[in-house]
Amino acid sequence: MRAIFLVFILFISLVASDAKMRYEKVLLNVEKHYFKPFSRDKLISKSIENLLQSTTYLTESENKKIKQELYRAKNANVRLESLLEILLKKGISKGEIYEMLISSCMDSLDVHSHYLNYEQMQELKIKTEGVFVGIGINLNKTNNSLVVQNILKNSPASKADIKVSDVILKIDDVACDGISLEETIESLRKDIGETVKLSIKRESKLIEFELNIETIKVETLEFKRLRGEILYFKISSFEANIAQMVSDKIKEHQKSSKAIILDLRGNPGGLVSQAVEIADMFLNRGNIITQVGRGVNDKKSYDASKEKTLTNLPLAVLVDSNTASSAEILSGALQIHHRATLFGEKTFGKGSVESLYAINKEEALSLTVAHYFLADSSTIEGVGILPDYEVNTQIIDGRDKCLASAEEFLQNIKKFVKKNPSQISGVCTKEGK
Repeated sequence: MRAIFLVFILFISLVASDAKMRYEKVLLNVEKHYFKPFSRDKLISKSIENLLQSTTYLTESENKKIKQELYRAKNANVRLESLLEILLKKGISKGEIYEMLISSCMDSLDVHSHYLNYEQMQELKIKTEGVFVGIGINLNKTNNSLVVQNILKNSPASKADIKVSDVILKIDDVACDGISLEETIESLRKDIGETVKLSIKRESKLIEFELNIETIKVETLEFKRLRGEILYFKISSFEANIAQMVSDKIKEHQKSSKAIILDLRGNPGGLVSQAVEIADMFLNRGNIITQVGRGVNDKKSYDASKEKTLTNLPLAVLVDSNTASSAEILSGALQIHHRATLFGEKTFGKGSVESLYAINKEEALSLTVAHYFLADSSTIEGVGILPDYEVNTQIIDGRDKCLASAEEFLQNIKKFVKKNPSQISGVCTKEGK
């Protein structure tokens, strides 16, 4: 019995030691790399302050008393030791306290900086490699109904012949009305090999499906020729070599084409270098973006060059509220230089650059290290980019009004502009501008 007790004590000590080490690494990396300079003392103080604001282990009077005691401490390290001593007396383990400090420290940073555990690291790896686990459908809430918005090629959903505009009534026999879109998506998250049952309404028919959860390789570039000799590029994310793929298609088809559509709807971003390369294919001069880090000299400009320009064909870009980061760099640069006309919805508004810093073999920090600015020095962080023509981006009854508007525009620009005056001229990154 004594041996079991000693093993348990050893285990608790190791857990506490690991948590403390990870907290120290968090402090070190944030102090060294975060886009806003923070001293170690400042970070510890913020960690403590946020922990005391969020903890449920202390009564209001205890919290107030502890704050007064900690305020009298000489420096942040002394305050940290005092806090540990107080919380240990409340029966909270040292490991748990350091976990709370890690969380509190990250909460004091911007919304794009995160501590990534093993599961989150795996999710990030899946996204960056263009591989997803699921049944391969994108959903939207339309008039309180859960509607299939898009279907990934070669996915369980496409193989089962689920169609865009199908209405999902039940998931695993649970009715979808009355629950949020986020809750619905969460119910579809399962492990590879598991199954999900869908009850679908298609026009007047009720259809039952049972689909396997599979690994799906997502095609990041969809290309096709549209009527009117228009080249259509659907870019799902900016992975490595996406710029080369776009370039190859333009070179192959531009002589027999009259216009180009770039569809960036639902594109969450990716490699900034790829977005810059694609922008450079359409721009022959001017600034694409400027990246600014924490230091006065930590500044890098990305400019277009005439040598890399591939085409002068008229260009339309489709965007929506999920168009973010690198996709906003591309759409914003093309719009601000009057090279493209944007259709759709205001974009997401993410103008920051994140880098990963390992904590251990399984976990890492994703820290904001810089922000990028468009050619007119405006930021899109938290604001987004307004399209020239605001159009519903949802596919309703199989009709893509946003794409149809861009096609109509490119087929006769003068006639379209006369009929539909542009809402803005150039980039518009602020409400009411």
